[in-house]
Amino acid sequence: MSTKNYIPSVRHILRMYIAKIKLDQSTCSFAYATQDGKFSMEIMEYILLNDQDAVFLCRIEDVEGNLKKYFEIMEQHESTKFLQILEKTPTSLDFIAVIRDTTGIKAFEECYCFIKPPIKVRNGNKYYTVFAPDIMHLKKAYEKLKKIGRWEVLEVKAKDPVKSPLTNSQKRVLGIAYKMGYFSKRRGINIQQLADAIGLSKSTAHKHLKDAVCRIVDDFIEKYVEPETIY
Repeated sequence: MSTKNYIPSVRHILRMYIAKIKLDQSTCSFAYATQDGKFSMEIMEYILLNDQDAVFLCRIEDVEGNLKKYFEIMEQHESTKFLQILEKTPTSLDFIAVIRDTTGIKAFEECYCFIKPPIKVRNGNKYYTVFAPDIMHLKKAYEKLKKIGRWEVLEVKAKDPVKSPLTNSQKRVLGIAYKMGYFSKRRGINIQQLADAIGLSKSTAHKHLKDAVCRIVDDFIEKYVEPETIY
């Protein structure tokens, strides 16, 4: 059977909510290294490797003082498993890291809230932009955040959905995930089961699914007028 029959119509979704959330995650070496306020970074991309570890692609554009000092702080932190500089320019530095702290990401994704990179890291906090199909999913994520650290909702907005162009791989994974119940209130499958059903690795399936959601959200933000803020 052709997978094109699995593609859901985004017109069936009545509303999407966009939240900006600050979370104190000093258990992560990234946030820990930024506590003095002289160093900040952005997490440009991430892939979950397992329940505890994730690989992050990060960029540093704002630092006062000795950058080597902050890399030593991150390298020596107990959550860091691997850290490697990829590219350094006069204005920025990109690096890749494997970190044993997926608590923030899982708090959102387990509640059907999808994270749109970059995740900003500064002053000991991570700043997430997340998208949820309804307020109840956000509330469930908030309950999980209470177990991680101090958190604050900076903004919540609602947007009407619109169809967004996807690659064939993104359409395939998104459509099959929808039909197999990944987005249902009682999630019918997890990401590993989805990957097994499609014949992909867990990390590849997760990336296709995350990228598909992000592209839909990008289309919302770039092409449509901002609605009134919900307080």
